[in-house]
Amino acid sequence: MDRTRWAEALTQWRIGAAIAAPSGNRHATDRSRRGRIAWLFAVAALAVTAIAAVPAIAWADRFYRLRDVAVWALPVCVLGFAALIVLAPRLGWRRAWAWLAPAAVLALAVIPLVVVTMAWAALGSDDGQTVAVEASSDGRHEAVTLHVSDAVDTLCAVRLRERGGLFSRQTKVWTAPEGQRCPQRVSFAANNTIVIVDARGREITAEFDTREMRVTQLVAPPS
Repeated sequence: MDRTRWAEALTQWRIGAAIAAPSGNRHATDRSRRGRIAWLFAVAALAVTAIAAVPAIAWADRFYRLRDVAVWALPVCVLGFAALIVLAPRLGWRRAWAWLAPAAVLALAVIPLVVVTMAWAALGSDDGQTVAVEASSDGRHEAVTLHVSDAVDTLCAVRLRERGGLFSRQTKVWTAPEGQRCPQRVSFAANNTIVIVDARGREITAEFDTREMRVTQLVAPPS
């Protein structure tokens, strides 16, 4: 009798194991499928980021807040690309081309970003350390005194910037002659006029067009 019960129990255990095994395989397959889908979404996100970053870097001198894109876009895309390449073979692709083709598209998107970022670093914005910031009375603009890089020396300059969102513009107002220190004072005489008192005490007046965001008239004493 005991042998019969043991035999029945062993048979039921084998049937249960046989039923459970396909279920476990199915769960593993579902996890692999979700992993592949997430991988493809990550590839698409990085490719879009790389493509969008190229014009953003090209316009960074005009839209100064876009300069942050040049700082983080390339490291994020390159490190993300490397991580995805390492992870891809572990996701159970049936054919190698299924992940190699999206990876190649991502590589083609990253290559222009590398070129543009390197060119921008070498020839792009000359803006350096900020010395002082003065806001207009209406709060829409600011005059920024900062150091800028020259081919030989570091000069002091004044930039006019909008105080808005991501696409806030900037324009050059005045740059001190070589060897001259930063201005004693920079202020707004009106919402469209900047007064600069240079290191020698001379007054320079700059009028600007708020719509086109450019200096329309610069009145400075003779050197």
